[in-house]
This record gives sequence, structure tokens and C-alpha cells, in this order.
Amino acid sequence: MINNVVLVGRIGNDPAMTYAQSGTPVCKFRLAVNRRGERDETDWLNIVCFKKTAEFVQQYLDKGSLVGVEGRIQVREYDDDDGKRTYWTEIVANNVQALESRADAEKRRGGQQEQQAQQQTQAPEPDQFDVDTENDPFGDQ
Repeated sequence: MINNVVLVGRIGNDPAMTYAQSGTPVCKFRLAVNRRGERDETDWLNIVCFKKTAEFVQQYLDKGSLVGVEGRIQVREYDDDDGKRTYWTEIVANNVQALESRADAEKRRGGQQEQQAQQQTQAPEPDQFDVDTENDPFGDQ
């Protein structure tokens, strides 16, 4: 039987590194993969990787990075407190490769930082329905 997936997409969140009780590095992130069809849609997949792959992802990749992921599908099941069974599907990555150059990654990061700075410096538009409740002649009569 074959359980092998190859995906190309963008990382949707900054990868999160944790360590197993044994000390093994574990890195998790979400991957956005476009699905072509009548309507273009995006699938969000949970990716988990271990050891050297986890360390690579944590050190060199971030939200927005274009990556190739090779691994296998894993489904885990849990029993809730209510006795209901919950299923969790994830991709266990054996290999994660950066698919953009360092220069392109730096440009992307620079663009994101500029966009965040502009959003923070722009004053919010006053709400046309803001009411001065302190001087409201019809308040608390």
C-alpha cells in the first residue's frame, strides 16, 4: 500500500516548535494549497515534522514561505469527554523544501513589514455615528 503526498503551497502561520518528552524537536504549521477547478479554492492542511526537518522549518521558514512538502497522511482519533470520537488529519512531513530564493523571501518579508507599519500608523476614520454620550442632551433623564 502507498501513503505518499507531495504538496506545494504557502505556510499560513509562523511555524510553532515544541519538544516531545524524549527531547525530539516537533514543528507544526498550516499549509495553504490551491485547488483548481470551477472555482479556485484553498485547502488548509495541518503539517507536522520532526527532528532535523523541524529545526530547518523553524530556523528558515515563516508565514508566507512557498514550500514543497513530501510526507504521508496520518489520521489520529481521540475520545472527547462526552464520549464522542474526534478525528484529526495531518501530513507528517519527511521533507520540507523552500521553493523561493532568499532574496524573494526577504522582499516578501519587507513588503509585509511595510504593510503592517502602514496599518499601525493610519489613524482610524471617525465613526459618523459616534455619539458624545457625556454631552448628550437626551441621555439619563
